[in-house]
Amino acid sequence: MNTVFQAAAHVSLFLCAVMFSTWFGGFKPGLLAIAVSMMAFHYYFLSPIHSAGLQLTQWPRLGLFALSGLFVASLTAAQRSAAESLTQARDDLQTRSRELERINAALQAENVERKRAEYLTGRVFESSPDAVAIIGRDYRHQQVNPVYEQHWGLPEERLVGMHVADILGMDVFEQIAKPHLDWCFDGQERSYAGWSTNALGRRYVAGTCSPLRPHSGPVESALVIVRDLTEHILAADALREAQAELAHVTRVTTLGEVTASFAHELNQPLAAILNNANACLGLLPSGRPDLSEVREALTDIVSDAERASAIIERVRGLAKRSSPEQVPVRLVDVVDDVVALAAAESVARGVAIRTDVAADLPVVLGDRVQLQQVLLNLLVNGMDAMSTVDEPQRKLEIRGRPDTQDGSPAARISVQDRGIGLHDGQADRLFEAFYTTKPHGMGLGLAISRSIIEAHGGRLWAESNQGPGATFSFRLPAAAAGAARD
Repeated sequence: MNTVFQAAAHVSLFLCAVMFSTWFGGFKPGLLAIAVSMMAFHYYFLSPIHSAGLQLTQWPRLGLFALSGLFVASLTAAQRSAAESLTQARDDLQTRSRELERINAALQAENVERKRAEYLTGRVFESSPDAVAIIGRDYRHQQVNPVYEQHWGLPEERLVGMHVADILGMDVFEQIAKPHLDWCFDGQERSYAGWSTNALGRRYVAGTCSPLRPHSGPVESALVIVRDLTEHILAADALREAQAELAHVTRVTTLGEVTASFAHELNQPLAAILNNANACLGLLPSGRPDLSEVREALTDIVSDAERASAIIERVRGLAKRSSPEQVPVRLVDVVDDVVALAAAESVARGVAIRTDVAADLPVVLGDRVQLQQVLLNLLVNGMDAMSTVDEPQRKLEIRGRPDTQDGSPAARISVQDRGIGLHDGQADRLFEAFYTTKPHGMGLGLAISRSIIEAHGGRLWAESNQGPGATFSFRLPAAAAGAARD
């Protein structure tokens, strides 16, 4: 009986060993623990004890022990699997919980950022100095800012929901506003500029239409921004007027430097006209005048008169005040005109002028009088630079060559003198307003000349020669083929 009680106690221990082996190692280690426990149970507790043999009556006990071990191992393995599943589920839940917390924090941050963006957008919308409106696909205002209200002299309550045609008028809407809005609704950004009339009067405005796509979907509305540029346009017109006036003054000033030469140049054809007219009068009183001599004298009179007229016309063209124009100009003609204007002055100063203008020099688009002004200024400056040079060395050369500018055809005119040249750093300062190297100069000629060339889309610069003197050059873009033919 004691052996039975002892066996029952040890069986519990064996089953605990099976349970722990299965729990910590798994089902296979549990089976191994069952096998070891069966051998120990058989050897120590089943008759005959301490023997490898087994009585037939002890087999049921050994089978019952094996079944009990299998039951405990299976139950423990199931519990272990359930515990592992619960642990995994808990870990997954914690992971999902952390992910949800992260997503929630990101959503909160995004919501804060969106509200901040909406606030800033609203502030920009409301405080923008431009007139801003959002217009739907039905051409009705959805939102407007205070400047837009002032632009049309209507409160927001009336503007929101109002059709664009009700503000602009049906003609302007159909011709201008609707095409731009339709392009915008198709996904294209459009811009426009021009004069219009609103509650503030006649104004020059520039506007843009930008498509609005919520969540990258189809265009639902258009953002219209209108900027009033009236003051800017008026200021630009006033500046152009002042520049034209200043250019006219400098032209007259430049002409004033060669006025004495004009008087001498005009005196020659006028004296010839007088002499030929007196010769005709001397031939007419005789009974049979020599008509061939009279005809020759009259021909000389006409030629000299045309020469004097050409001189006066060239001076008048430079002296008169006219609005700038953009027409095709042959630079070879500009060179010829300026050389003719400066011919008498160059003789008076003992300066020999030589021209070398290529026959294939491109036609440029510009104002002929302004280009004559630039070239005349460069010629006079070149003659001034050689005033202290010995007369045989006073040579001025005008060259014209085809060139390129930003990869496109262009024409370059250069005026080279043999004067005193340029000092270090002087090439850049020469074009500053009021900077002059002449005792009585105003320092405006080169500054205005550069502004004229830049207004023509070109460039004016100076550089020292290899030998004595300096070279002033300007480059102008060639006119388009159609404009050149016109």
